[in-house]
Amino acid sequence: MNRTPLRSLYADRLRLVRALLALVLALGLVLRVVLYVAYHDAGFDPLGLLLALVTGVGFDLLCTLAACAFPLFLLAAFRLAWLRRPRVRFVLFTAFGAALLFDAAAQFLFFEEFNARYNHIALDYLMYPTEVFGNIWESYDVPLVVAGALAGGLAIAWVLARRLGALEFGPLPFSARWRGVAVVSVLCGVVGGLMFLLPEQVSANRITSEVAQNGVGQLVRAFVTAELDYDFYYATLPVAEARARAAQVLGFPAPSAAALNAPASDFELQREFVPYEQHGDVNALDVLVVMEESLGSNFVGVLGSDEGLTPGLDRWSKDGLLLTNLIANGNRTVRGLEGVLCSFVPLPGDSVVKKPGAENVATLGRVFQERGYATCFLYGGYGVFDHMKPFFLRNGWSEFVEQPDYPSDAFRTAWGVADEYIFDALLERQLRAREKGEHLFATVMSVSNHRPYDVPPERIDLARSRKAGVKYSDYAVARYLDQAKAQGVLDHTVVLVVGDHGARVYGRQEIPVESYRIPALFLAPDPAWKGKRIDRLCSQIDLAPTLLSLARTGCTAPFLGEDLLARGAGPGRAFVHHNNDIGLLTDDVLVVLGLNKHTTFYRRSKRAGVVPPSVESGVVAAASPAARRAVSELELVAGTEITPELRGVELDAAAVFQTAFELYQHGRFALPAVHR
Repeated sequence: MNRTPLRSLYADRLRLVRALLALVLALGLVLRVVLYVAYHDAGFDPLGLLLALVTGVGFDLLCTLAACAFPLFLLAAFRLAWLRRPRVRFVLFTAFGAALLFDAAAQFLFFEEFNARYNHIALDYLMYPTEVFGNIWESYDVPLVVAGALAGGLAIAWVLARRLGALEFGPLPFSARWRGVAVVSVLCGVVGGLMFLLPEQVSANRITSEVAQNGVGQLVRAFVTAELDYDFYYATLPVAEARARAAQVLGFPAPSAAALNAPASDFELQREFVPYEQHGDVNALDVLVVMEESLGSNFVGVLGSDEGLTPGLDRWSKDGLLLTNLIANGNRTVRGLEGVLCSFVPLPGDSVVKKPGAENVATLGRVFQERGYATCFLYGGYGVFDHMKPFFLRNGWSEFVEQPDYPSDAFRTAWGVADEYIFDALLERQLRAREKGEHLFATVMSVSNHRPYDVPPERIDLARSRKAGVKYSDYAVARYLDQAKAQGVLDHTVVLVVGDHGARVYGRQEIPVESYRIPALFLAPDPAWKGKRIDRLCSQIDLAPTLLSLARTGCTAPFLGEDLLARGAGPGRAFVHHNNDIGLLTDDVLVVLGLNKHTTFYRRSKRAGVVPPSVESGVVAAASPAARRAVSELELVAGTEITPELRGVELDAAAVFQTAFELYQHGRFALPAVHR
């Protein structure tokens, strides 16, 4: 019995699939060229671009076939005679082309902001459409982009209609349909298997790798890796060795032999944090933490910027203790909250703020709540974003102030009310607490330095832009500090003003730490700290212990950071995170731990000169010039050049992250009284 070949029966369908696939691949190539030309770092590397284009075709091919599995099954199993109508096909071609062009524009804008394809940030944003789509509407000319995409879709439809001509979509015998479905099933199986083999990095240059990737594929990867088992995916040590090494690296007392070999449910790291001895008066102080959205050191005048965007912070830095070489945990607000308020290293996947089982986490809020403080968290937006409200109300904060709690006429954007209204609500609570004779621990998360950078009129002299967002947020915090000083609030309050992360990600490294440098300023009633600076490399996880020390508050806690006031002038370190990579930065190297137990090493070189500080217990005297050292250039270390010293830093990093994961997973990252 002669059978008509499948190729003949499915000829029209194959023509359609090939044309649409060619369109996807062509647009992907164009987008990669545009992204590379616009955002490549260092010199233009033709071979790097060629690598991104060649591997990108493979990524696009596999991701497109995977995404179109269902339509392919429909084409194989059904005649779909309605596709013979030219007008129907023209509408579908227009919609398909417009969707591709709109996605390309969205990926370009996302890359502009985050130097990456869609990642965990995009995934998080999809979970909070009210804030995100409102922000997009206010930040970009969405109607123009949509109109451009539709116009482009019409042009694409016209070209496809002319090239494809008439499509008959003839009848399909039953036997042919089964064979067609079988072929598509095999194809999908092969594509699915290959998808799991797609590398996360195709080049040592992170930007080249990001350009090569497929945006939708990266979004799926982000979803799959939102909650990762550290021990399965990342470099590990034997448990007892990891515990001992982590305790040593982090400055905990050496665990006993029994503790090192205890079951995970019984192992803990706890230490006593003692206030710095120079405080004198031991009366309890109120405490305030101000997290400034997207405030990178590159904007701050006293840290080297000449743009005049932070006159308030520059002025107030003369009255406090300034950290000049502080590195953020990551490039997301939740990473900053985790580092500053929990003193916890950034594990892969979700932040502690969003992880399952985060009901009894050790936090500054818990420490002060146990000491009888009133505790409140003030945020300009909605607390559902990034799971902030549930986390903080469960972990030491008794009040959470969010967008509906502010005056109805308060200036606001999609992200929330302007910063000045948050600080007004804060000052009101501070004055009320003083009248009641209560001690207050308050936390502020600002929102104004975020797209669309729209701020109340006549506050600053800049048009809507990123710089305007920075200058207005500086205006708002300085206005608050001036008012608090005039009201006598600062006479009994320790204040920490710190960036949650840098403004945008840039850099070729897997963890682009050059964009992670942020300012931190401590203000305390004790005049001994006026005009002081610490130039040593330090981490966001060090802020909580240092704040406790300045606040004259001792406690026993599992906080992983160190008190910068009590530490000597030795080498510094910071723990960092980006997408699925985690790392340890020292004065000399960056070690990055990636998926599949892969490790990458970088050496720091071309270090900017810094006037040697006058150091007393690691604190730079007021007369010393401000350190203006950016994170130095990082050079990839070849496999043949990896030294025992570098391997030692790798072991330190693995030990700390592995032990931190163990502590959290088993409910042991908690204050002693609230172990689960």
